[in-house]
Amino acid sequence: MSEALGTPRIAILSEVVRNQIAAGEVIERPSSVVRELLDNAIDAGASEITIDLEEGGMRLVRITDNGIGMGPEDLELAFQAHATSKLRTPDDLDHIASLGFRGEALASMASVARCKIRSRPRGAATGAEIIEEGGKRGRVTPTGMPEGTVIEVRDLFFNTPARRRFLKRDRTELARCMAIIQRVALAHPADENGQGGVGFVVNHGGKRTFDVESNMDLLGRIRRIFGDELASNLEPVEKTGGKSRVWGYVAPPRFARRDGQRQIWFLNGRPLNDKVLTRVLKDAYRGVLVEGPKPVAFLHLSLDPETVDVNVHPAKSEVRLRDERALFGFLVNALKEAVLRTDMATPGDTMLESMRRRDAQQIPQRETLPDPGPLSRSGPSFSSDSSFSSDSSSSPDSLGGGGSATDWIPRPGSGGGAPGRSTGSGGTGWVSPYGHPETAREGSAKFEVRDVEPTSPDHGPSGLSAGWHAVDDLRGPYLQIDKTYLIRALPDGFEIVDQHALHERLTFEELRREVDAGKVEVQRLLTPELVDLSAADLELIMIHQEALARIGVEIEAFGDKTVAVHGLPVRIRRPKAEAIIQDIVEVIARTGKAPDAEDVLEEVLHRASCRSSIMAGDALDQSSIRALLERARAAGTDQTCPHARPTRVRFTLHDLEKAFHRK
Repeated sequence: MSEALGTPRIAILSEVVRNQIAAGEVIERPSSVVRELLDNAIDAGASEITIDLEEGGMRLVRITDNGIGMGPEDLELAFQAHATSKLRTPDDLDHIASLGFRGEALASMASVARCKIRSRPRGAATGAEIIEEGGKRGRVTPTGMPEGTVIEVRDLFFNTPARRRFLKRDRTELARCMAIIQRVALAHPADENGQGGVGFVVNHGGKRTFDVESNMDLLGRIRRIFGDELASNLEPVEKTGGKSRVWGYVAPPRFARRDGQRQIWFLNGRPLNDKVLTRVLKDAYRGVLVEGPKPVAFLHLSLDPETVDVNVHPAKSEVRLRDERALFGFLVNALKEAVLRTDMATPGDTMLESMRRRDAQQIPQRETLPDPGPLSRSGPSFSSDSSFSSDSSSSPDSLGGGGSATDWIPRPGSGGGAPGRSTGSGGTGWVSPYGHPETAREGSAKFEVRDVEPTSPDHGPSGLSAGWHAVDDLRGPYLQIDKTYLIRALPDGFEIVDQHALHERLTFEELRREVDAGKVEVQRLLTPELVDLSAADLELIMIHQEALARIGVEIEAFGDKTVAVHGLPVRIRRPKAEAIIQDIVEVIARTGKAPDAEDVLEEVLHRASCRSSIMAGDALDQSSIRALLERARAAGTDQTCPHARPTRVRFTLHDLEKAFHRK
């Protein structure tokens, strides 16, 4: 019937056609060849791998390794489809630990390129080679060579010109190859003893373009690939739970990128691009990174192979995890701890960099102000409505050197002029903008000198907290601008604090710690506050009555459409029960999850913290400001509010000198 209608009959495809079809999935471009051959080299136990490329890999990809090698009998099967040394039975797939296992890659390459394998097993007297071009297989012949394997793939897609036309320029294809190579290099670093790593050398057109030594650890490889600035700011991650282990590095939020290309996961040594793991990082950075940019992280995840299905994606870049929910919680907790330890300064915050330069004595010492005689030691102050007092005010201290640090800030109404520098010798510090004290004009600004105990770079706090702890006494004075922003002097400049954002972060962290510890302190309301809801919302919130009690929200139904609020967390100042209940109902209805689910809990606590914090427009006196700053200093995790907005912006002397064109 089908022949009468002129339609072709069903027939079994030839091996060459089958392999070319398979190559459409497995081999897309030169970088696919590089990835598959590197997997084979690492599975062979190689510790040194050389990659030679020509014309971005389109003309040549050659991988040379010092692995265990293959004998003549293995070479006979190497280019056949579904020939592999990695598994034998279906059960082997349940605990596969090798990077490759399907036996498709070499057959696919040989169907669309000119391929040659030369290999010598360890301990063998000679090697052997085999050539296959476009699916036409040659014979295995002996050859002399060092132990290991060399695989050449030339003229990719020479017999499928339509595929070749879709390749990009040499430079683009080379960049894709380098991205694969660098990820594989990050996947196989040396341990803390310099053992177990894989070294890589890349040559393009006969010129070396990249290399890492086999004894280089993960941080060293990150530094080699991405530069010193990123590597120097990374925070280590290390946590084990049962048979699961996560280790590596996370970067401060300011290094986040739109493209997510530096968000790299490795599962049992395999570079991975998995949606679940991407979501883990998003949750770990929630509250410290705004929506949009992708955090930078280099993370190794070790799992029992039996809990992972890697046979999901042709490129093996995605996996299926068995106990996904438990793993998700384990990873989020581990990463969040590290994220909160990172330097969460805003992009314009250069204070720490400036302080490090000072500590390293990379800037010239400044001249000190000659002793003007006895000065008042009374603490200067600002009134709570932000106006200056009639006395003098605070100042930055000196930039290191011997003796006490000195501070200054002129009183408003005094004569102006750019600060000059003293020509005296010894010490460091600020000088009067009007020359030496004995020549100062009538009506010039008054100054007060305060002794500040210098912070030792060897014993002081590290990371971002170093800037916060730089002035340990927090004596002030402080300036409040528009009843919203607080200004305070620092040893190397000054900082502006958003009072609401800072207090919101502190309230959130304190609430979160109490909830995690199961010790939320509750304030019972003298008179229960009644909140009207729809019947559906009342039913929804009452389903979660016990879960809400665990986070300090005590409620009970009061009629058909009303809930009575009996208690709220003590941490929530000036609580507005109706707003809090409405927030909880809205979040539960939108997410469909219980209020103690991780992401819902975060949002509920964010909103409660926001509503109960000091607001923009709240006037603060000096003691209130000091109490807030002391509380922040003790907390240590206060650089962004829960919505990821910065709590403070710092300006260094370097910033000021640039602004006034002094540098």
